[in-house]
Amino acid sequence: MRRLVRGVSTAVLAMLLLCLGAGAVRAQIQTRSVDSDLRVEWTGSEDRRGRPIVSGYVYNQRAGGYAVSVRLRVEALDGSGQVAGSTIGYVLGEVPPSNRAYFEIKAPAKAASYRVTIESYAWRAYGAGGG
Repeated sequence: MRRLVRGVSTAVLAMLLLCLGAGAVRAQIQTRSVDSDLRVEWTGSEDRRGRPIVSGYVYNQRAGGYAVSVRLRVEALDGSGQVAGSTIGYVLGEVPPSNRAYFEIKAPAKAASYRVTIESYAWRAYGAGGG
């Protein structure tokens, strides 16, 4: 009886590991999609009150769709490149096809440099969205 339970436990564990591996591959493919379709350029500066901000553009290199609900992660990096803090911000509105959209996000802290990455987004085709 114990051998049967061990055999079933081993089979269940193997199936679970296979499923987890398949999920990791899907996530990598989605990340490649972001890199090829959306691109971010940014600079760090201060607002009128001296508070740190990160501003720039998200470029949509896809000709056939709008990038919507674009969520960005801003990381403050110290002099050695280590993350000193992070925050989430959004691109207001849409990033039009073959165009760009401006963003400005309050930085988590004054830093030597910043890193901006796209956390999530969705695609909307021409004419979709009702109205």
